[in-house]
Amino acid sequence: MKEFIRKYENRIHGVLSCFDRMCFEATCRSCPAGPWPSSLYRLKINFGSLKPFLLENSERVKSHAEAVAKEYGRPFRYLQTNIDKEKAARELA
Repeated sequence: MKEFIRKYENRIHGVLSCFDRMCFEATCRSCPAGPWPSSLYRLKINFGSLKPFLLENSERVKSHAEAVAKEYGRPFRYLQTNIDKEKAARELA
C-alpha cells in the first residue's frame, strides 16, 4: 500500500485506514457520477466538510467497538496510525 501511495501521491487527495478491513467504492473527480460522490451528495456532505464527517463517524465506530468489546469481556486497544496493525492484532489475539 505504501508503494502504491508513493507512486500516485501527486494524484491522491487523502488516505483512509483502519484496523479492520473496510471496502469503499470510489471514483476520481473527473467522473463524479460514481457511488462515492453520490453517497456524499445524498448525505449533504460536500468535499469541504468531508474531514469533519469522517472524523465524527470514525469516533462513532470506535465508541461502538469499545462497547462491543466491553459487552463480551474482550480487550480493546486503540491502534495508532504509525504501527504495524496486523502484527498488533496478532499479538492481542
